[in-house]
Amino acid sequence: MYHFFNASKLFLSFFIASFVFVAAQGSSTLPLASRVLIGAYTHGGVWNGMESFHQLEAAVGRKMDIVHWYSNWNNEFEVKLVIAATHAGQLPMISWQSNQQPLENIIAGHYDDYIRRWAIATKDYGNPVYLRPFPEMNGYWTSWYGQPDKLVLAWKHIVDIFRAEGAHNVKWVWSPNVTDDPTTLANRMELYYPGTEYVDVLALDGYNWGNLRSYTAWESFESLFAEAITRLEALGPQPVWVAEVASTEHGGDKAAWVREMFASTAFPRLEAVVWFNENKETDWRVNSSDAVLQAFRDSLSTSIANR
Repeated sequence: MYHFFNASKLFLSFFIASFVFVAAQGSSTLPLASRVLIGAYTHGGVWNGMESFHQLEAAVGRKMDIVHWYSNWNNEFEVKLVIAATHAGQLPMISWQSNQQPLENIIAGHYDDYIRRWAIATKDYGNPVYLRPFPEMNGYWTSWYGQPDKLVLAWKHIVDIFRAEGAHNVKWVWSPNVTDDPTTLANRMELYYPGTEYVDVLALDGYNWGNLRSYTAWESFESLFAEAITRLEALGPQPVWVAEVASTEHGGDKAAWVREMFASTAFPRLEAVVWFNENKETDWRVNSSDAVLQAFRDSLSTSIANR
């Protein structure tokens, strides 16, 4: 039963991914909602159960393709949790954050046993797992920013262990922030790139902060990502994802922002968009207002999952 379930889910996952690839290649003028995978992170991730995720799906009237959550390095890879999170065929994307583990110690092999346990567990799981180590590495708020050379070595060290253990079902998501902060040449996202052979998905995180802060202004989805996606695409031929995105209500019309995002035809290589659905620094959620929720429902009614 377990192996049959995994095989069925694997087939569904690859079917969805193949559909999106063909659609994206066939017509770059299709609106984003009609051709990309849609995913979400919900408050607490999968650690508190899947109720909040399923409530989100019910609210927008669409099954998500990707379920996103965060896992620090004090957690093991929990197979039962991953199966529960992806039981309807979703792809798991795990932001694997080594906050308290210095990069030089990872490089030196101090955590090899832990990394190897994850590699063996993901291999035994068998289905695709999208791992996102060191997210937003070019942002000052992360513990690994400002060390691009060390990060590249640490990334390669981790991937090499997974490959040595045969965990070829793991897909590596490299996901800098949409802007380099601080904006110095020494901190450019490109310097953190470990190379095409070590990255399966090129991704970006970006948020429309509006006028929530004194130094930010309202930005459309296309304006927010245009420069960074151009830079990202120059690094390699891999699929491009938006691994985290959301908009505030402050400083503009969030409902219109959502509609414009899903109607965008600006980024033909974009294959997935993952919404950050939490009331945190501001209310990033899809239901921050009735108008915003309706914008999601209307936009996603024509998405690939509803065809």
